[in-house]
Amino acid sequence: MMTCFFKIDRQIVLLILSQLTVFSYVVSIVFLFRRGCAFSKLASVVVVFLLNTLLYTTLQLDSRITKGIHGIHLHSPYVLLFLVVVLSLAYSLWALFSETKVRKEMNRNSIKEAFDNLPTGVCFFNDTGLPVLCNQMMQQLSFAICGEDLQFITELEAWFLDDFIPMSGVKKINRTFILPDGKAWHLSRRSFIHESGNAYTQYVAVDVTELYQTREELMKETQQLKKVQTDLRKLSSNVVAVTREEEILNTKMRVHDEMGRCLIAAQKYLQEGNTESIPNDLASSWQRAVSMIKYSNETPDEDMLLQIRETCAFIKLNFVQKGELPKSEKVAYILTCAVRECVTNAVRYAEATELYAEFSETEAEASIVITNNGNPPEKTIREGGGLSSLRRRVERAGGRMEIQSFPRFQLTVTVPKEKEGMI
Repeated sequence: MMTCFFKIDRQIVLLILSQLTVFSYVVSIVFLFRRGCAFSKLASVVVVFLLNTLLYTTLQLDSRITKGIHGIHLHSPYVLLFLVVVLSLAYSLWALFSETKVRKEMNRNSIKEAFDNLPTGVCFFNDTGLPVLCNQMMQQLSFAICGEDLQFITELEAWFLDDFIPMSGVKKINRTFILPDGKAWHLSRRSFIHESGNAYTQYVAVDVTELYQTREELMKETQQLKKVQTDLRKLSSNVVAVTREEEILNTKMRVHDEMGRCLIAAQKYLQEGNTESIPNDLASSWQRAVSMIKYSNETPDEDMLLQIRETCAFIKLNFVQKGELPKSEKVAYILTCAVRECVTNAVRYAEATELYAEFSETEAEASIVITNNGNPPEKTIREGGGLSSLRRRVERAGGRMEIQSFPRFQLTVTVPKEKEGMI
């Protein structure tokens, strides 16, 4: 039977052409089915394919073509059979090219197919509540969330209610639905009026999985930051306590040194056998030592400022205050430390009789300006142990400290309010 294909005559050409036609119809059916063409077109192609398959089988059995003794003998002329095969092949090629051309043009079917393939769920309802357009993604979400397809607008309206209970495994957070596969979809609603005058309601479900996961991570980090913030506040309180303990120790050391100098001076004065009145410098040293003993760092800031007043009164230094001490304990402590340092320096170096302290504050910071009526500095003031320690404390709190030497001494300290880690 196969030997006949080596003969070049009209019968063999007809058989080969019929075989190519059948093959072309197989390709056309697969192509049209995958492209989702119209059912009538696909059905016509299938019918012609079956007819050509039958014709090809009949040609195989024709004894005139196979040169055999047995088999059927077609009485139709070869020209007629050739025309049938050629027309069938032409129809197959037309179906392929016409479908390809339709895909390149914009029409209702192409718009509907593109709408169905959107990765976003979209659905439109008319003013009666019936769906006029709904893509496949929205239908899939409807089955996943409530277990049924969308038939009326009230079904989607229920998704917005706080008491709406979705399918098992689906989590609802306001208008966001988290499906069992971990994807998150956010539902929105918008009403509008078409240019034709008809009112429509649009529902859109957007995949917000990445945003939801990022939000969850940020919430976890926020909780951790709150915990760290709480720990920092505790640490800050401890640092303040440790700093005050350090101040107490420094004060005790200064009292010890001052008392030591006074005792040595008094011993030397007595050993020399002097019976006259006590010199002014020795008396001033004893007054400073006594005032330092009476001062305690273990008291609140307001009491601390009150003790500074008492100390000033004891050493004959008039303390003039303008403005109020800030309510923030940390800020008030730093500004009070600045006053205390200036009290000592005003008496020791400037021989002042009055000390002026002006408190002021804004929403962001508090400050104090301290001056005295004593002798102006002979040269630019160099920061010693007390002022250097005060500057370190101010700068650790995020503040700034300025010293003016001429025409008279002036100390300005500014500290920001509610700064984390301030001590």
